[in-house]
Amino acid sequence: MNKASILLTAIKSLHVWCFLCCIGFATASPASPLEVKSLVIDGQTIALPEKRASQSRTWAITNHDKANVQVDARFRLNSPQAQAGILLRAPRDSDNIDSAYRIIADGEHQRIYLAVNDVIISERQLPIKHQMPYWLSVRIQNNHVVVYFGESPKWETAYPVIDAIDNTRSAGIVGVTVESGEVVFENIDVKDYVPEKSGETYTNPVQLNCADPGLLHYKHTYYAYCTYTPNPPGTDEGIRLFTSVDLVNWQDRGFALNNKDAWGAKGHWAPDVIAANEKFYMYFAVNERIAVATADNPLGPFTQKQQVPMEPDSIKIDAHVFTDDDGQRYFYYVGFDNGNHIWGAKLNPEMTSVDESSITHLIAPQAAWETHMANVVEGPMVIKHNGLYYMTYSGSHFESPHYSVGYATAEHPLGPWKKYPFNPIMQSTSYAHGTAHHSLTRSPDGKEWFIVYHEHYDLQHTHPRKMAIDRIRFVPQEEGSDALQVWGPTLSPQPFPSNIKP
Repeated sequence: MNKASILLTAIKSLHVWCFLCCIGFATASPASPLEVKSLVIDGQTIALPEKRASQSRTWAITNHDKANVQVDARFRLNSPQAQAGILLRAPRDSDNIDSAYRIIADGEHQRIYLAVNDVIISERQLPIKHQMPYWLSVRIQNNHVVVYFGESPKWETAYPVIDAIDNTRSAGIVGVTVESGEVVFENIDVKDYVPEKSGETYTNPVQLNCADPGLLHYKHTYYAYCTYTPNPPGTDEGIRLFTSVDLVNWQDRGFALNNKDAWGAKGHWAPDVIAANEKFYMYFAVNERIAVATADNPLGPFTQKQQVPMEPDSIKIDAHVFTDDDGQRYFYYVGFDNGNHIWGAKLNPEMTSVDESSITHLIAPQAAWETHMANVVEGPMVIKHNGLYYMTYSGSHFESPHYSVGYATAEHPLGPWKKYPFNPIMQSTSYAHGTAHHSLTRSPDGKEWFIVYHEHYDLQHTHPRKMAIDRIRFVPQEEGSDALQVWGPTLSPQPFPSNIKP
């Protein structure tokens, strides 16, 4: 390095350090809420004094605006109630920090959240232990914010905990903040963000006029049977069908079931279709009961020879059929009792009735995320993984902006079911409302899992609802069963499902 380069580096370090001093660096004390041990900006290590703590709860790190930036930080929260994180595109006025993008690790409420102007854009429930070192990586480009969090910085194989779109802030400085408790940043690395080039992508939503999608993957084709809501309530005509070979590009196939061909007159909702006995069975809600229609082809037409609903009449809406390894089929549905509850039973071999002696109450709406606008758990979906049963389901009223997805596990299809302690695993955001009722399916090559769900038309209107797809996977844990993790809801470009070349 020549003398000019050495001098320039020294000036840069001094400039940043003087700027930090003016906004709150102070001599360390036992009560200091915020400490930074190492700081790198644009590849240059910033020389810090031996005592690197601040009485201020907010520090500016850069002295010039950065629009597209990546911040990687290793830190630990020193108390269970501590909340701390990164500030992006912050104003230079330190008294107006709330107008910056705040990416906060919240130990008290066990979550990571992205907020601006006191509005939470997106959040994710997850375990955060105090005194445990964690990595937080934040990348922002234009209006796209991506946040990674974990015990290891191996982001190339990780799902982001937040993948958000927001247009509130266009530029500003970078900083760190402590909202409560105490935090130690072992190191912070700030640099310009240049995303890697990716292959072909898709962007949600993938299909309009499809709510409560029930997915069947049969002979290399995906069939999405939908509640049809182009002109709400508009659900009286039947069950609409869309087909695809890649989960992204869909073709409207009209009504797979017409209301004249089956029992019931209104409210054709939430279908589920399975192939069995060389036929296709459609379980659908109508008149707040469930009926079963059959067809020789997944395209339909689905009809009922005997137009009657399933018994008993406590079987109301949101049917789902799961087939276990031994061939026994289980029938899941929603019943009404001061809200929506999830029930289950053995499905009889003729596929249109249940073993009433096996009817079991499975899930009740009790958690806060399950009780927005109404006490609701609904839309059950069951899969089996490593010998354990996983039920994903929706919580809260379907018109609530807080409509979300959680899951429970059990050692038997009829329970007892234990709810995941960090539910919900996917929840509505400031840019996507009503992201919940769903199906699970695999990518065309079987290597990836996808959650196929509906969302509200926009932030002000529920209908007509739209279908979206995002990745979901099982993540091994140090203790206990694998956890389900969703990369979503997304509104940013995402890689095409594996084994598909558009």
